[in-house]
Amino acid sequence: MKRYLLAAIAALALAGAYVAASPSAQAKNTATPSPSPSPSALPTASPEPPDVAIPRLEARLKANPNDQEALGELASQFLAINRPDLALALTQHLLQLGARTYQTYALDGYAQQQLGNTNAAIGDFEQASTLDPTNLSVLSQLAELYLRTNRPQDAERVAKRAVTFNKTEPRAYIALGAVYAAEQHYDDARAQYELAYQQDPKSTDALFQIATTYAVQNNIPMALTTIQRALAIDPKSVDALVFKADLYAKQNDDAKTSAAYDDAVVAASSDDQKVAILMRKAGYFVDQKKYSQADAIFQQTIAQYPRSAAALVAYGDFQALQRNLGKAETEWQAALAIDKDNPQALARMGQLSMQQSRYTDAIGYLKHLTQVAPDAQAFALLGQAYSYVHDYQSSRDACSKSFQIQRSPGTLGCIGGADYELKNYKEAAAIFDVIDRAAKGFLDSNPQLLYIAAKSYEHNNQRSKALAAYKRLLPLTQKGSKDYNQIQAEISSLSKGS
Repeated sequence: MKRYLLAAIAALALAGAYVAASPSAQAKNTATPSPSPSPSALPTASPEPPDVAIPRLEARLKANPNDQEALGELASQFLAINRPDLALALTQHLLQLGARTYQTYALDGYAQQQLGNTNAAIGDFEQASTLDPTNLSVLSQLAELYLRTNRPQDAERVAKRAVTFNKTEPRAYIALGAVYAAEQHYDDARAQYELAYQQDPKSTDALFQIATTYAVQNNIPMALTTIQRALAIDPKSVDALVFKADLYAKQNDDAKTSAAYDDAVVAASSDDQKVAILMRKAGYFVDQKKYSQADAIFQQTIAQYPRSAAALVAYGDFQALQRNLGKAETEWQAALAIDKDNPQALARMGQLSMQQSRYTDAIGYLKHLTQVAPDAQAFALLGQAYSYVHDYQSSRDACSKSFQIQRSPGTLGCIGGADYELKNYKEAAAIFDVIDRAAKGFLDSNPQLLYIAAKSYEHNNQRSKALAAYKRLLPLTQKGSKDYNQIQAEISSLSKGS
């Protein structure tokens, strides 16, 4: 049964972790227009680059921890670099200081939203909308959150208020159109998008939204017609040309798809953008299972842009898809030789090292990954790697950082599992109590964690809870197996002592 423990700690919170994505999936990370639930953006940080602004603001706060202006600016900076956990600490401090302005609530709302605390985010934006009832960004963000929580009537009410008080703002009509589109009222959505277009006929934003609604309905001819309207306004729009190529791809038209992507490459203004489009083109042929054509595009792109780490990562992903892991590693290593901080290559190498039981190598790659791209999944993977080398304190620390960014029961279970291995039975038992209350059914769907919970209760002298956990675990274990017999023995022993 001891094998349960390592497996449990090793497999936590990784359902959404980094994987060697297919080239088509990676290629489609380029900026193709899609219907945004809200046109609002994150609060604007100062024009200084983060590596300049953040130290400056931190120095101000060191001199005066209650400098409200610096707190707000630093929170914006942290949001801009995707560190909502750090932003939230600052916005919460602002609220404690009594800075209950719409800006503070909006910043706190964005941070809560990015951390997955949707109800808290809604509360923040409701407060912000009360303080500034006509603010378009606040109202559109609130409408989006209402849609996420299946409150379409509230979303529509708020979006209509945005239009009422912002009649000359195209973004207001786009926000209301997004609500109708989410409700699959596509004709109503397109009517709002057309109103947005009338307000600013030089902008193609609304036309992209219209085209997307047609694409969602699989009305590709009308989507293409609408994109042609956008190209009439801006014939060199890379987004429109890529969108056009994507529409031809939906029709499985190799010739037109390829030509449209090539047109987008010509229009692109930077090598990075050109590479991204070419990877998207290769991804189309991967989806079509025309691997020789995809391979040719990858090789041609790497030959033309030999310093592109992104192209090498994508080609490595393609090789991994073909189960050529040796070649995949060669490409990912080549990407790191060009850009040692490339998050995608670090993630791929970290996971590959784990799969090949090279755990020390995995820790090196993943630790570097958390330094250059600190997100929940990177820390969760690092916690997994540490558990394999029985460094449970480091595993606990990494999983704790993951949990601070994204509060998932899996990462909390990782912390509990590490606590058990560190003989922190009281803390482990408390954590499993929280998981059982907050995520009902999670432990039952993860028997290895349920076993650790039972052992934690047992070592913490909570015999009744341990007995209950073992009884839940028994039907989840193969009858007649060694583990099954051991759990039966634990139940028998605890029952005699109760």
